[in-house]
Amino acid sequence: MKFAPLLCFLLLIPLLSPAQFAQQELPEPCNGSPDLCSRRYYQVTFPETHNAHATLDEDFLVYAANHRSNLSNQYDAGYRAFMIDAHHRLPEATAPEDTAFCHGSSATPFHPCAYGSIDAVELLSTLHAKMNETPRDVVTILLEVAVPFENIEYIFVESGLIERVHVQRMDQAWPTLEQMIDSGRNLVVFVEARADSAYPWLHDFTAQGWTTDFAESSSADQTCDVYRGDGDQPVWHLNNWLSNEQGLSTWTGAAEINDYDFLLARALQCWEFQGLRPTFIAVDWWTEGDAVAVTQTLNAMDHWSDEPPRRATTDSR
Repeated sequence: MKFAPLLCFLLLIPLLSPAQFAQQELPEPCNGSPDLCSRRYYQVTFPETHNAHATLDEDFLVYAANHRSNLSNQYDAGYRAFMIDAHHRLPEATAPEDTAFCHGSSATPFHPCAYGSIDAVELLSTLHAKMNETPRDVVTILLEVAVPFENIEYIFVESGLIERVHVQRMDQAWPTLEQMIDSGRNLVVFVEARADSAYPWLHDFTAQGWTTDFAESSSADQTCDVYRGDGDQPVWHLNNWLSNEQGLSTWTGAAEINDYDFLLARALQCWEFQGLRPTFIAVDWWTEGDAVAVTQTLNAMDHWSDEPPRRATTDSR
């Protein structure tokens, strides 16, 4: 019987128990890939939205908006870092529960929240829910703060995000993504303010990182130089948005500089120039171009000189 040898061979293969089968399963991913789990926080590139809260669909006025679509949709598209501005809802409303995310300048006659606002607890609660849906992802917030730290603590407590905050001491190495995820402390919070030992989870971003310049008038003006912060730190933001003659964010410029090929080339150029991969690529008008796919390509590379893999496809619109 010609099938007898094959039958005997199959009978010799031991059956796997459920426990043994579980051991054969693929490792769980970190921020979308198992390969990123062993990397330290700064060895991964995260897609980031600038003024993530200031969106047209959240009723921000067009000249105060930086995006068409809200933070929830940004998260669903793959963004995992968010720049947000915290203000008092009104000049006379300074209690912690009156903290709002707005976008405007205190140097103008109008309050920053006059151009649009969103309740801070509400937005952070949305982010908390998103993080619960993706517990294997590390997330970052960079806060521009015009309120006391006690207000910031309040909105993180009320939203539940306080349970996830990571504390990074200056004298310690950044953990791997796997370590952060396993600890349940997979949210890093930076502030544009001096650190306060009473709030060790609010990290001074200029002491523990740095950024390139931002809001240039054209792509020709963009550089890879250190603009703000400590250039010796490995955590850094590649800022990638343009402004018009009035100093406002321009979506027409975003179509050019958020383009996959342009942004990948710029990121690789800055990686080579600085000798470190960008930790964040921050954009305005995120529905233009594909910054998420750019970060996926960078994260598949070990060195700026590697041949970029075939473009990752995302649904970031």
